Amino acid sequence: MPKKMPDLVSQHRDAGHFVSVHGHNIFVRDEGQGLPVLLIHGVPTSSFLYRKMIPLLSEASYRAVSFDLPGLGLSDKPKNINYDWHSLSNWMSGIVETLGLEKVHLVVHDIGGPIAMEWAINHPQCIQSITIMNTFMNLPVFNKPFPMWLYCVPFIRHLVFATQNVMIFKPIMKRVGVYDISFVDNEMVHSYLWLLKHKHGRKPFLDIMDGFDLSEEHASFIKEGIKNLSVPIQLLWGEKDKAIPKAQAYYIIEELKIDDVHWLAARHFLQEDQAQRCVDYIDAFCKKY
Repeated sequence: MPKKMPDLVSQHRDAGHFVSVHGHNIFVRDEGQGLPVLLIHGVPTSSFLYRKMIPLLSEASYRAVSFDLPGLGLSDKPKNINYDWHSLSNWMSGIVETLGLEKVHLVVHDIGGPIAMEWAINHPQCIQSITIMNTFMNLPVFNKPFPMWLYCVPFIRHLVFATQNVMIFKPIMKRVGVYDISFVDNEMVHSYLWLLKHKHGRKPFLDIMDGFDLSEEHASFIKEGIKNLSVPIQLLWGEKDKAIPKAQAYYIIEELKIDDVHWLAARHFLQEDQAQRCVDYIDAFCKKY
């Protein structure tokens, strides 16, 4: 992996800044004025996933905020902290407090769903609305998809991480990540890999992959806690997703009694495929509440 920062990442970094949380540098994109829309990423991504949506939300008169969770993206990747979902949710609390966000329209994706939902349940006063994108709540039945389960196999996972390159990752991105393959060029794929690997990212990433809490107890905590928030919730779902089964979407719709449901022609990373439509749906939803 070349050490030089890709141009796309450089542009992304220059549009943001770093804040200090618990003695570590956290990268933040924070653009625009108005009601805050807080965009939470999952794996193996970072705030880079929202780079198309952030300026669009800003133009629509929102304060668009996204940060890199520790261990991912441009944020610090300390080796001596816990990277389970509960610890990352606690980190989220510190980051949100540092940014002075008092009330937000929350947008979640991938493992950012359970991480941010735990934060929301513990900070109900902060939640104006929730937009759910391709995540999972029926935790006990969730199985890590290819290629993510490879990162959980002893010994093999270190080899898989070390050997990931554009030639290997590009077909995976086309099959699992992005529906419109015209978006998947070498620069974009290299940027995702560079962000994952730089700052000695292997151990933190593998620790995150080990830190899933798929227990019945936690599933019940998330489901009942979100219900008890009594805030408006909408679902935006990339209907071509091969990473998270559509059954998870139906489970979320049924359990949370969601009426605002929008299916998009996208795979797992609908922020790449359908940035403008995602922003349009978020804008319309926020204007109602």
